[in-house]
Amino acid sequence: MLKLATDKDLDCILSFCDGDLLGTRIGCYCLAYGFERDFLNVWVNHTASGINAVIAKFYDSITIKADCEDLSEIREFVSMLGFTTLETSESTCLKLSYKSDEIKKSYIFNGTAENMEAQELSEEYFKALYQLVCENIPGSFGDDKESYLAFLSDFTFRKRRGLARSKGIILDGKLVSSVITSAEVPGNALISAVASDKTVRGTGIGRKTVLTMLSELQSEGKNIYVIALNESAEGFYEHLGFEFKENITIIRGR
Repeated sequence: MLKLATDKDLDCILSFCDGDLLGTRIGCYCLAYGFERDFLNVWVNHTASGINAVIAKFYDSITIKADCEDLSEIREFVSMLGFTTLETSESTCLKLSYKSDEIKKSYIFNGTAENMEAQELSEEYFKALYQLVCENIPGSFGDDKESYLAFLSDFTFRKRRGLARSKGIILDGKLVSSVITSAEVPGNALISAVASDKTVRGTGIGRKTVLTMLSELQSEGKNIYVIALNESAEGFYEHLGFEFKENITIIRGR
């Protein structure tokens, strides 16, 4: 049975979502914002043995983690909700009988990282970080003021609660490489916004930035996940020590 989650469900949700990329995102939503926000709703599917599915709707985007075979009720429910994008694992997408609009590879870090010279970024560099990602990873962020302000509000809110962080390298006062954790929960982290300015490509600066983040997260005992946006990113992450975990499907506009 699907029901709207409350504070009483938090521990069960975190346990169910542990060790999973999309579960990390859902868990971070719950820890950051709780269960009484207009822009966030979380539902859990309960059985006699516990939770077997969690659905999170953050604004108009839905994330689903499910460990059950029959998803007909969930399919009907999310279709009724409507969404701009829905992200879930490829296996769950098939059980929902949705046709994916896009498939991305997800990875988990299984190497050893060392701390390099990247530094934690203060809030004064967040706009430069956003611009760096927009310029070097087309389509990753919206390029309008409203999208930037939404990112800034969400990221700083999570960062101040220890649920996100950022690293970068600054040369002559200019941010030339970046990486953030877009979601963190105890034991797990999802990195994103990995970008380097075109003037430093091929110098290893981007690699050093990511390795610094990986080293810090690894020292805290966290599983580290990433979604590769293209083939070039796949090779980059594999070279760093990431291993393929599963395909993530993106479904648009239902």
